[in-house]
Amino acid sequence: MHRNVYRDGAFWIFLFCSLASATVFFQLFSTLPIYHREHYGLTELETGLLMSLNGLLIFALEMPIVGYLERKNVEKLRIVLWGALLMGASMLSLLYNQWAGILIVSMLIITFAEMFNFPFSNAFAMGRAPRGQEGKYMALYTMTFSAAHMVSAKAGLGIVSHWGNKWGGDWGYQMNWIFMGGLGLLSCLALVYLRRRIATETV
Repeated sequence: MHRNVYRDGAFWIFLFCSLASATVFFQLFSTLPIYHREHYGLTELETGLLMSLNGLLIFALEMPIVGYLERKNVEKLRIVLWGALLMGASMLSLLYNQWAGILIVSMLIITFAEMFNFPFSNAFAMGRAPRGQEGKYMALYTMTFSAAHMVSAKAGLGIVSHWGNKWGGDWGYQMNWIFMGGLGLLSCLALVYLRRRIATETV
């Protein structure tokens, strides 16, 4: 296999999908805590307890779920696609803003999205690399998360500020959930295309 990472078009599509999904996920650490306080009046302790739900579920369920899916030999990109779909759904669920319990529902959805998406996207990136080029592939894959950290906060808070100032109320947050949910769905569509493209590859 003589695949070059810089000419591997399929891998660059995958990197876009990873960037998009991570951008959605990192809303958990930027706009969401502010939203908890401004819309629902949650204290820092209450937000921390809600965030801890994510960590506890990851601790309890991630390895059993990953192990089960690996034993069933489910295609990695299919699982990553499930994760991207759930990422988008977790944001879109927040559009219903009349019940504080939706925060728990959204947290549950994004937690399962994380468990499906990140372990198997990491495994795909490693498996895609030819022998001797694992470092280059994994370096680019890891860089998408660094980029997502910056993009997520800047885009999310920018959308909240712009549309909040323009229309007032919670419109800034609502527009952000729509944008981030759409980004998750865009990642899904790109993954559908990517799976078809890889299925027709000749090495």
